[in-house]
Amino acid sequence: MNNSLKSKVFTTNWDAWNNKWVPIVATPFLAAIGVVIGFILNVHFASSELGQVLVMGLFLVVTMMAGYTLLALID
Repeated sequence: MNNSLKSKVFTTNWDAWNNKWVPIVATPFLAAIGVVIGFILNVHFASSELGQVLVMGLFLVVTMMAGYTLLALID
């Protein structure tokens, strides 16, 4: 279970990755991409300030989960 997809994506088990630098390097890039996408699209999905922040957070989480999943499949 140490190298499974679940232990790479949903937990903070650094030993599950074959290359230890993948999550360290990918985290800031995935977070930045998620925030930029959320910042651009938040006005189209919500009209209030709270709604815009929540939409940005949603895009951040979705981008990071999708990115980690793709990286785990490659790794």
